[in-house]
Amino acid sequence: MMRPRIMRAAIPLAVFLLAALPVRAQRLGTPGPEDAPQLVTPGPDPVIRIPVAHDHFASNCFGYLYFSKKTMRYEVLHPEWDKDHSFEERIPDLTVARQWTLMGSPQPYAEFKFSDGRTYHFVRLKRKIAEGTKDEFAEDDLLPWELLVDAATTFDTVLAQVQMANAQAAAAATPAAPAVDDSTVMDSAGLEVPPPPPWARPAASAGSGRS
Repeated sequence: MMRPRIMRAAIPLAVFLLAALPVRAQRLGTPGPEDAPQLVTPGPDPVIRIPVAHDHFASNCFGYLYFSKKTMRYEVLHPEWDKDHSFEERIPDLTVARQWTLMGSPQPYAEFKFSDGRTYHFVRLKRKIAEGTKDEFAEDDLLPWELLVDAATTFDTVLAQVQMANAQAAAAATPAAPAVDDSTVMDSAGLEVPPPPPWARPAASAGSGRS
C-alpha cells in the first residue's frame, strides 16, 4: 500500500502556519494502571517499555519505546508502512533528552538527540491507542512526557518505581491468610496456654475488691 507523502516545499509553510497559531495549554489525559511502564525483561539487564507515538511532523506512527541501562529502542506497531521507523540507539550516545520546543512553543513531546545526529520526538500515549489500529489520537489520549525523559536519563529510579508498583499489585492480588487462634493451636497440641495480656482481661467491677 502506497502512502501519500507531503511535498518538501509544503513543510516550511506548515511550520510557519503552526507557529502563527495561538499557544494554548495542552489538556493531557490521566494515565490508568494499564498505561504504566511495563517491566518486560526482568533479571540482571531489565527492560521497561512505554506506549508512545513518534512524530513525523505531518503524521505519526505508534508503538513502544523500550528502555534499559544501555539502550533505547523503538518498536513500530502501526501503521504498517512506517515499520521502517523502528530503531535502536545506545544510551551513552544520548546527548539531549528534554521537552520539545517548536518555534518557541513547548510541545507535550519528549525530544531525544544522539551523537550520530539523529533526533526523535515522541509523545507518551495511552496504551489502547498505541496498540490500536487508528493512526490518530485525541488530546486526552496524550500523557505527561516527563516519564520518557526520566526513563532515558534516570533509568534506575523509574525501574524501582515499576518494581514497587508490581510488588504492590501482586500483594493486593494475593488473598490474605485466615487468622489463627494461637491458644487453640497450643491447647490442641497439649501445651500450656499463656494468660491473655493485661489489656485483654475483663476489668474488675467496682464491688469486687477484697474487704
